[in-house]
Amino acid sequence: MNTAETADRQDVLLQVRDLRTQFRTPLGMLRAVDGVSFDLAAGETFGIVGESGSGKSVLVRTIMNLLPSNAHVPSSGKVLYRGQNVHTLSPLDAKHFWGPEMAMVFQDPMTALNPVKKVGEHLTESMRYHLKVSRKVAASRALSLMREVGIPEPERRLEQYPHELSGGMRQRVVIAMALACEPKLLIADEPTTALDVTVQRQILDLLVRLQADRDMAMILISHDLGVVSGVSDRVAVMYGGHFLEVADTRELFTHVHHPYTEALLRSMPRLELPTGVRLSAIAGRPPDMTAPPPGCRFAARCEYAQHDCEAAIPSLRPGPEPTHLFRCLFPLRIADDGSAVTTDPASDTQQVTA
Repeated sequence: MNTAETADRQDVLLQVRDLRTQFRTPLGMLRAVDGVSFDLAAGETFGIVGESGSGKSVLVRTIMNLLPSNAHVPSSGKVLYRGQNVHTLSPLDAKHFWGPEMAMVFQDPMTALNPVKKVGEHLTESMRYHLKVSRKVAASRALSLMREVGIPEPERRLEQYPHELSGGMRQRVVIAMALACEPKLLIADEPTTALDVTVQRQILDLLVRLQADRDMAMILISHDLGVVSGVSDRVAVMYGGHFLEVADTRELFTHVHHPYTEALLRSMPRLELPTGVRLSAIAGRPPDMTAPPPGCRFAARCEYAQHDCEAAIPSLRPGPEPTHLFRCLFPLRIADDGSAVTTDPASDTQQVTA
């Protein structure tokens, strides 16, 4: 089952079907994304979270068709934008698709900005290329964008080079670049990773405001559940190239079903914890995706794993709430006392496990 089957969405903008991305390496084919499917409605925010190496960034770069030469994407997978496969666009159609329809905010603004180009050139170049506007119109719109993303003294900043700006301002410039051609879908790949906490909040608030003002859809990638909790309409938890749990944001945080999601939540710092308390960590390491295990990708690190978990990959299936999907044979529920309870599907009995 895929996430498209979980709800009747009236205005589907993006459909991802059985997407797989592999990389040729000296050790063999590395399966970074291994059968991911989801739908995204117009105006919706879809958060994707997971540890480093879970496949999040590769997934969105596959959607954007921004992969290195050693990547292989099997033709069985599809990325459909308003029903059209974006990976089979003709060169002429693709020329004016990326930017006006779909754009991306990268996690490191210094790698997304050309150090020998002024900020103004970064903004006007794409508008003149894709929208065919005059130099004067592009310059005026660039100034408006700088104001919209909250950069002070925008006239002066347009004449500066990227290295003359702070990290927070560089990220705002990258956001302005992504918005320059009025995309319908914005992909933000860990847009706050290199920023301090205060600036992180500002950037997230900015993205939320801009999305609402423009009625954009957004895919937000993060390793932090706290980042997506207050921003996303739905959240997918990714690990080992798979989605392990997908649900509406409130439902996911209220009724955790997958042990990996529970482990991520346990590892989050909390204000009520005493000073000096060691944070909970997930033992072990992610699987080697050049030789992935035959069963559940998280089984080797899961404190609730049983023998059946190692035999075959569980399917992504719904729980009591049909739009809440999880990939687990022994899903959790949180008891009234806060303990985690697993359900044995064979005997329909419950066991308190933590």
